[in-house]
Order: sequence, then structure tokens, then C-alpha cells
Amino acid sequence: MNKISLYIKQAWTMMRQDRLYSSIYITGTGLSIALTMTLFVILYVKFAPLYPEYKRDRTLIINAVSMTPKDTTSNNFWQSTPNYKLVEKLRELQNIDAVTGIVCEWNDEFHEASTRLSSSGVSPLFVDADYWKVYDFEFLSGSPFTSTDFTAKTKVAVVSKSFAETLFKSTDVLENKFSLDGSEYKIVGVVKDVPSSMHQHTTADLWLPATCTSIYAPGENDYDLRGGVFIAMTAKSPNVIDDLQDEVDEMMRKHNQQDKVYNHKLLGPDIFWANGFRQGEYLDEFDSLMTYGYILLALLIIPALNLSGMISSKMNRRRNELGIRKTYGATNRQLLTQILWENLFLTFVGGIVGIILSYLILMSTSNWIISLLSDGFIYSKDLLSSNLSVEMLFNWSIFGGVVALCFLLNFLSATIPAIASLRHSIINSLNQKQ
Repeated sequence: MNKISLYIKQAWTMMRQDRLYSSIYITGTGLSIALTMTLFVILYVKFAPLYPEYKRDRTLIINAVSMTPKDTTSNNFWQSTPNYKLVEKLRELQNIDAVTGIVCEWNDEFHEASTRLSSSGVSPLFVDADYWKVYDFEFLSGSPFTSTDFTAKTKVAVVSKSFAETLFKSTDVLENKFSLDGSEYKIVGVVKDVPSSMHQHTTADLWLPATCTSIYAPGENDYDLRGGVFIAMTAKSPNVIDDLQDEVDEMMRKHNQQDKVYNHKLLGPDIFWANGFRQGEYLDEFDSLMTYGYILLALLIIPALNLSGMISSKMNRRRNELGIRKTYGATNRQLLTQILWENLFLTFVGGIVGIILSYLILMSTSNWIISLLSDGFIYSKDLLSSNLSVEMLFNWSIFGGVVALCFLLNFLSATIPAIASLRHSIINSLNQKQ
């Protein structure tokens, strides 16, 4: 312990003596950690299980369905979101846990005569009763609407905490009513806010039965699967996802056999993390992951190489000092330990700077980060929470992983030049002119 204290004191002295080198080292380490932390937080929010999407590891998404004529002389092609008939067909599959059809519809204004608030932007989602089985919302009061409400087209609503507070100045709003697009809805539940950085299937101010919107209407004929819903479903476990996808393929094969006029093709079902990389019919998770990998390497390797060059140059300037200490009996191991503690101390200071800087970046650019996460599907909403949540920002696995990775690279950046310098003999070290 006394040796460690001595090494830290020596590192502090060296940092004060060579302030330019120390400043560059700390700044480089801090920027590397800050930018890497920002990237990891973006990836964490995009792919990790977060409220209310805790089942992302077994959630599959179907964004669209295409339809082409079986008559090969025709070049016609149609593509749109699926309709609710497909949801009902999917419910019959063996490995499915729950499936929901979601209608995303934007309304610029709502009006509630009993409050002083005349109008405000609002984002509703029209969903079914199984929606609450696919996603794990935290109900502050009340409960979800039921399948009976859905079938009967009952005008009921689940609202967010912010919606309730904005409209009624309270979250104790069960049984209260409000008007939306000319219809009156009764509130049956209040849920914890969903940050607007979450997926389009869960980001909303209020949730209404999908049967209350015309977009719910099915396709033109019994076989037409085009409509106006996004489909999200959960497998019974992550281990049966491949089996579930095979079941969906077999279901579509049978459907196309029965339809004598058209062939249907689903864009999916994609596992949740892969769906974020889909561009129309094109889906290449490997290329997308490689892009993130290249960015990560640039953020980590380039600063590490620069630091290694700086340390190598500094070690050359210190060869006289190292030679003198060897003359008085210092071993290579002792000298290497001191050098590594000096760089560890500078890395520690740079790490603190980087962590502070990373959260400044995340807090000050949250809207920009949300636009990256949303794949262009974020509305300009007044009520939705636009900030990254505490759950997104403060994750110890990300924090520890990024810091450990940067410390490891800095350790290697210091060790390699130090070992190379210490390999010189005492005579060569003493004769080094610097």
C-alpha cells in the first residue's frame, strides 16, 4: 500500500512537471471515453430491454406486406402495412405468446371543454387488448381496456401521466372524459410516461381501441392482407424465435396456395434488434453491425495509437533517467510498474473528465440522439417526454464496460512503449541524448 501511495505521488509530480503532455493525455482519454460512452448509450437505448419494451429479446416485428399477381405477364406490385386479419392468423401459431396490431395515427389537436386548456398536440396509438401483453406498461392507476371493449368499439382510453397532468392537472383521472377528433373517450387507466426515444409502437400520449379508427378496416377481399397496422408479437421464449419464424413462413406459404390471384410476402417477422436495420425489403444485420463496429474502432483505436506515440516519445526523453535509476539498482519490473502507475493515474483523471463530458453530451443533445434512435419516425409532440430516461443514461454495465475497455487500451498503449524503452542497456540509456 505504501508503494502504491508512492507511485501515485510520483505520478502527480510528473503530471505537474509536464503539464502539456498531461493535458493532451487526459483530453485524449476523456474524449475517447465520452464519444464511446455516447455511442454505447445510443446502442443500448436502441436494442436493450427498456420500459415498456422489456421483452425485446423475444419480440418480432412485421412492418409491411407486399402483394404481386401470380400472372407473370403483369408487373404490378403493391406494398403497405398489414391488416388485422394477419394478426388473427398469427394468434393460431404454436410458438407465439402474444401478438398485437397497432395503428399509428397523428392528430394535431384535442379539445376538453371542462378545462382551461383549449388545445395541444397529442399522439394517440390505436391498439388491441393483447397490446398490454406484448408490452409491460407500468399502470399508476386503473387498468388496460379489455378485449370486450375492443370488440364493442367502446370509447375508452389509457393515457400517459403527462397527458393526465396536462389536461386535468392531476393523475387521479379515472372515469374522466375528454374529446378527441369529435369523439368522447372515458379514461380507464394511467401509465408511466414513455420517452419519445422509444420505438414507434410504444411512444404515445394515449392508447385507444383500434376498432375506433377507420384505418382498422381489413383489405379488399378475403385474401388481401394489406391494411393499416404494424404487428408486434412475442415468442414464448427466446429459444423458439427461429421456430416461430418458420411457422410464419409456413403460414404464408399455405395462404398463397389458397389465393389463386396474388402472392403475399411479409417484410418480417424480424427480431426486434434486426428490425431497426431494415430498409424496405433489404435487411442485412451484418453490414449494419459492421458499421457500428468501424465507428467503435475509430473511437478507441485511433486515440490509443496517438497516446502510444506520445508515450513512446516521452519514454525516449526519459531514457537517461531510467538508465540512472538502473545504475542505482532499480529493476525493469520496478521501473515498468512506476511507469504504468503514472499512466494509470492520468487515465483515471481522463476517465473522470470523459464520464462528465459524455453525460454533458447526452443531456445537451438528447433531441438529436432521439432522432438517431427513431429512424426518422419521431413526431413533433408537445406532451411526450423527449429526454432520455435515467434508466437509459445510468447503466452500470455500459459505464463499467466502456471505462474498462478504455483503461485496457491505455494500459497497452503505455506498456508496449515502456517495455521497448526498458530493453535498452544502462550504457545506451545513459548515452541517449535528449
